[in-house]
Amino acid sequence: MLVEVILGAALLALIWLSFKKPSGLPPGAWGLPMVGYFPLNGMSIEEQVERLHKQYGDIFLWRMGTQVVVFVNSFQLSKEVFSSKTFTNRPSWDIFNLGEKVPKGVFASNAHIWHTNRRFTLRQLRDQGMGKSRLVAGIHEQAQKLVRALESQANRSAPVPHALRVAITNVIWHMIAGQTFEMDDKKLQEFEKLTKEFNAAQFWMGFPDFFSWLKYLPKFLLNKFFLLHLNDHLKKNFFVFFDEAIQEHKSSLDPNNPRDLMDAYLLDIEQTKDDPDSIRTQNDLTILLLDLFFAGTETTTNTLMHLFYYLAMNPEVQRKVQAEIDEVLPKGTLPTLDDRPSMPYTDAVIHEILRISSLVPFGIMHSANEDTQLAGYTIPKGTAVTSAFSEIHFDSQHWDQPKKFMPERWLDAEGKFSGKRDGFLPFGIGRRSCIGETLARMELFIFSTAVFQSLSIAPPPGKTIDLSHDKNVPFFHMAKTQDVLFTLRG
Repeated sequence: MLVEVILGAALLALIWLSFKKPSGLPPGAWGLPMVGYFPLNGMSIEEQVERLHKQYGDIFLWRMGTQVVVFVNSFQLSKEVFSSKTFTNRPSWDIFNLGEKVPKGVFASNAHIWHTNRRFTLRQLRDQGMGKSRLVAGIHEQAQKLVRALESQANRSAPVPHALRVAITNVIWHMIAGQTFEMDDKKLQEFEKLTKEFNAAQFWMGFPDFFSWLKYLPKFLLNKFFLLHLNDHLKKNFFVFFDEAIQEHKSSLDPNNPRDLMDAYLLDIEQTKDDPDSIRTQNDLTILLLDLFFAGTETTTNTLMHLFYYLAMNPEVQRKVQAEIDEVLPKGTLPTLDDRPSMPYTDAVIHEILRISSLVPFGIMHSANEDTQLAGYTIPKGTAVTSAFSEIHFDSQHWDQPKKFMPERWLDAEGKFSGKRDGFLPFGIGRRSCIGETLARMELFIFSTAVFQSLSIAPPPGKTIDLSHDKNVPFFHMAKTQDVLFTLRG
């Protein structure tokens, strides 16, 4: 009888502990064992985070399934956290590491692999002209192709054409592989379709990472309910394409004259082949190419989509941009980096689009490398940590009338552009901030100026443009596909 009492008491204690949030953790939504806090109130994830922020303050947790996610929702705290070596890791989730046992590339990797690949990639992108005037000619070429594509659909209501994505892709792909795509390239159209399917499925694909016990289900059920087959499908299609590009580079590689990032990586493989600690492998190169292909295309393409939509719905802003372009640039002359200081209003519009669109509303999840203290709370090793950048971009502490599209907020009393602002982090912050920020800024300035130098944009007659995000993609503020009307400027 005594044994039964002891076992019963132990069982009750275990049940009680499973419901109780461990001491030392930040406040927040703990929920139930195995499922965590899973509200059924119809709110979106962003709305839930906003509600928890108001309830618990600038640091709080949300237990999602078996994963604990800590949110730091203030600019200063985000700056502290993501500048610390303690929070440089990524969570070990399949949706990040593409099923690799040891994450490769630069997006999902950790420790030495991440540090080595980030340093290598930054150096190679700079060698290829990122942030330098010699890359401008290549961006001009793609901007001109985009303008011609938009001119071909002038006076006809239609979605922003596929040519926008091709032009943006070509800039990064030429730096990586020394190649560009034609505007009607079938392979790139296939990749765009696959990417859209993958983005739309990410919410469901993440369930087995957050509810880890789901991974014990048969694979056919995981594929049916959580679309995990799309992960394999994406890897297969992109990897085949990248492997072909790698083989082409191998066959024509000149060790004395590396042409691009891919050549540089292949030379590193050869030079470190006898080093047992080297991370240089073709598999790592393939994943690095995938990281750069996605990062160099998705964010800039969607930022420009948002810019087109907002200027279509704010014609007075569009007219000011065009007036500035006409004043600074002779007719038919595309901008260079030297023109940017003379175009403060155009720069202000770009920055306001980056703020108000907040493309990656929660940034990219980090995790604690070790047990640590943060703002007086205990953060156990492996805990996911992130920040709602979209909330910071709408924080009235940093922004007057934050919900309003107001480019003038970026200009000082003399009309000069003032870009350094607390509360602004569209490219992330800290040690894992966006590698391609400088490239993205170059592209946004040159592409937007080229388009509005030659064209105007408006909603289709009798219609408006929906500025809200595609709700089917909850972790990325993707602009909705819809008709717009481009017209030629006289």
